[in-house]
Amino acid sequence: MAASEPASFVQSRRTALAAARPRIEASSLFLLLSCLGLLAAFVVAPYLPMVDLPQHAAQLSIWLHAGEPPFLSAEHFTVNLRTPYVAAYLLARGLAPWLGVLLALKLVVWLSIVLHVVAFALLVRQLGYPRWLELLGLPLALGYSFYFGFISFNLAVPLVLLSIAAALQHRERCTWRTAGALAALLCATLVSHGFACGVGLALVSPLLLRGAGNLWVRGLPLIAPLLLGLVWLVPGPSIQSIGATIWDPRLLELVQVPAVLVGASSADHPAVVVGVCLLGLVGLTLGRPHRELEMWTPLLVVLGGFCLFPRMQSGFGPLHPRFAAFFVPALLLAFAPRVAPLWRELPKVAFGVCLGWFAAFAVRLGQFTKETRPVTALIAEMPAGLRVRPVVFERGSEAFDGLPALLHLSAYYAAEKGGFQGYSFAMYPTSVVRYTESAPQGMFGGAEWQPQRFSAADELPLYDVFWVKSSSDRARELFGDHRGAVALVFHQQDFWAYRR
Repeated sequence: MAASEPASFVQSRRTALAAARPRIEASSLFLLLSCLGLLAAFVVAPYLPMVDLPQHAAQLSIWLHAGEPPFLSAEHFTVNLRTPYVAAYLLARGLAPWLGVLLALKLVVWLSIVLHVVAFALLVRQLGYPRWLELLGLPLALGYSFYFGFISFNLAVPLVLLSIAAALQHRERCTWRTAGALAALLCATLVSHGFACGVGLALVSPLLLRGAGNLWVRGLPLIAPLLLGLVWLVPGPSIQSIGATIWDPRLLELVQVPAVLVGASSADHPAVVVGVCLLGLVGLTLGRPHRELEMWTPLLVVLGGFCLFPRMQSGFGPLHPRFAAFFVPALLLAFAPRVAPLWRELPKVAFGVCLGWFAAFAVRLGQFTKETRPVTALIAEMPAGLRVRPVVFERGSEAFDGLPALLHLSAYYAAEKGGFQGYSFAMYPTSVVRYTESAPQGMFGGAEWQPQRFSAADELPLYDVFWVKSSSDRARELFGDHRGAVALVFHQQDFWAYRR
């Protein structure tokens, strides 16, 4: 640049160049750093506070080792790909040979969270809400379904959010391109989780009642997942019922919504506080309600599903708390964004709430690691290939109140050292890895939740090790006159192991 150029011209050039550079929003930077921090926490922590994750690890390990000793022989299990829970398993199965089973599952869970953050941010922008609202996508990704370890549902939720965004675009343009994108997302949701796909169709369908083009053309993408299910799921075993359907309306359970948005239950008081703060932040961005009924229908579906959906559907449940994952997106659809902010400091409050939530999660994860430290020691001491019967009296976590995170920890033994687990997801027809009729007899009828049903007379011959979680020694209570047939081989904190 010539020295004779005036200072005002130089300054204007610098301003123009700065404006031309890609700008990174503070909210985007915070989300990026938080996601990376969450990944580091997932890798460092031996176990995550996810109830069903140990069972998924055992399933994936059986599939990965395909009958190799000391895992179950090949005739005892079969791989079932005709199930609407297969996508997360396929991702983890591809990563497991390089990362190991548990780390592969952790990475899939983390990718699901990142996808949720991206999908929520896209929906916020598409609906015209302030960019700082994107911050809420991260804590909302770690709600009820995360803590209970529903890895397939966790993957499906952001796909539903992307389907809503695609439906809004299809509603405006109605082209073959928008129709194909919506159809692909709905099919991907079905491959991830069948129930989530059903909820997605219920949320998306009303949005297409009005818009550009013909109604039949707008609704054409909705047929794609139905056809896929017809040719892929119907011929398989996954549509079988495993129990009764129990309808139990519960309007008062709406008070649980703030807690299950970011936690497992209202017993988790920090989750209640954060959930109320998040709902308050969302409420302060809402403007006038939309006049179009179809924009309100998703919120009515979510509220109706949370309060009225059967507590047990064909033996599966509880399903109704999962509707909470769509509560905030449905609110954003039902209202137009507020034109002028009520308070200029709202972005700072949102940053503070999300930062506090992240710090609290990190601290509690550290406490959970100390709480489950004996699990690592117990698995290390046990030889491979044993038949393990879990008897869990205290399944709640002290780090995460209201979460039965200790219920399935014994399945980590099966994931690492094979053998046979008394309770396993392999007994269910919807599972990716299923037991055959030749597999050993295991626990049935909810016995994993009812330790008092353990019978030494009937079950001692079936297992090698009895994994007990209890604050006291229950040898006399459990084994009675058969105490001479077992020996205590491990005891740390509240974890006990008796060897036959």
